[in-house]
Amino acid sequence: MSDGVYGQLTTPEGLHRWIGQHLELQISRRAVCPGHSAPFEYLVRSYFEPSQDMVVWAPRGGGKTRLAAIATLLDLIHKPGLKVCILGGSLDQSKHVWWHLLDDLQRLGVELNQGRSRRLQLENGSLATILAQSQTSVRGQRVQKLRCDEVDLFDPDVLEAAQLVTRSLTIAPVSTQERPGLIAPLGKQAEHQQVVRGAVELISTFHHQHGPMAQQVELARASGRPIVHWCLMEVLERCPAERSCEGCPLWEECRGVAKHSCDGHLKIDDAISLKQRVSVDTWQSELLCRRPRVRGRVFDAFDRSVHVKETCGDETAADAQMSLGMDFGYANPFVCLWVRKIGAMVHVMDEYVQRQKTLDAHLDEIQQRSGWGKITQVHCDPAGGARNEQTARSSIDLLRRRGYRVLYRRSQIVEGLELVRSALQPAWGQPRLAIHPRCQHLIEAMENYRYPDGGGELPLKDGVYDHPMDALRYWFINARRGGLVEVLRY
Repeated sequence: MSDGVYGQLTTPEGLHRWIGQHLELQISRRAVCPGHSAPFEYLVRSYFEPSQDMVVWAPRGGGKTRLAAIATLLDLIHKPGLKVCILGGSLDQSKHVWWHLLDDLQRLGVELNQGRSRRLQLENGSLATILAQSQTSVRGQRVQKLRCDEVDLFDPDVLEAAQLVTRSLTIAPVSTQERPGLIAPLGKQAEHQQVVRGAVELISTFHHQHGPMAQQVELARASGRPIVHWCLMEVLERCPAERSCEGCPLWEECRGVAKHSCDGHLKIDDAISLKQRVSVDTWQSELLCRRPRVRGRVFDAFDRSVHVKETCGDETAADAQMSLGMDFGYANPFVCLWVRKIGAMVHVMDEYVQRQKTLDAHLDEIQQRSGWGKITQVHCDPAGGARNEQTARSSIDLLRRRGYRVLYRRSQIVEGLELVRSALQPAWGQPRLAIHPRCQHLIEAMENYRYPDGGGELPLKDGVYDHPMDALRYWFINARRGGLVEVLRY
């Protein structure tokens, strides 16, 4: 076996040593959690022929993209004439693999015959390209290796078309003595041919219960294709002996294992920060890779016994602030929520839900509820900035004329949903959202706001439960940075 840059490797140990020597990376070789794989197993299965189709299920920040770039580098320099395509959930995702690959080629001093932007060819004839997420890009390709990064973001039709692009290739022996400067796949004395089997690698975090990754995991299990599956624990760094386990936010996942079994790249303090930022649902799906996000109910963590409360902290505290969350409507219900923030705690104190009245009439009703004192701040739908064709005034204009400071910014629905989830059930600490029993519309919405039966990223717009949730979502979106929001101009 050759340990040089270009000599093909014959053992997993040699592969691991090559990566450490030439790329100065140490890839974890130990599975920590029951039923999981080490990240290095992906490279072993990908590099050594005959390779085969596989699914790689790994966490956010778990090295998926970096490993895909290493696998591509090894294919290009050790298997002359090979063609590799990289197809990401978006072109930007594909470029992340590409930039790692270009950096590695430069580090090794590999000469390129052509390309850098989206296509490159080495002197040994091996070729790599990155593809956009489209039928046009995928159809007509004929390659040996297709690496699909972030499969759960794929268009299902594009993913289906991508399954048909691979073909096997017989690599003829090549000698560096015969053609100086050419990368030799099997060392100087190679005399036998090698068959590189066409293979598709599907690499992703498993986000959604009904998404593309769910289908591919199910198909792999049914057909016996390998699933290389690791989580945050397989990429966590070794925990120093002097660091105390007592009170550690990662104790539930770790139980001391990181002291002797972990040897990954992710810093413990970074892992703790990630856990403290997100909901349990996100933590378990995207970092621990235990299951996709729970579907059906949008807020599966909502529990009346936990989240419905008459009192919530010291509501007379000096830092207690009351503001309104508002969703505009006429045929659909207009919704206003009175929200009190006490430190990190959010308590929805009251609600107003009414159809078929003008905004002026709604505001009169809201201002008559004087028990909450004068409220000057409203968090609302940015669509309220659109001017009415008859009055030439917008809903936001009317709010300002009434003396309110109006906060609104454009956002994705899923962004607001995740903020609500994180407050309902943080991955670390106690719930930060409570709802007063008088808010029956909001409580019912929390329990009944659902996704379509066929799956999908966005909840149903049913005209009943979505409007109270929109009002709450707008409140969280605009409270996220303490009122420092993007102000939209219409």
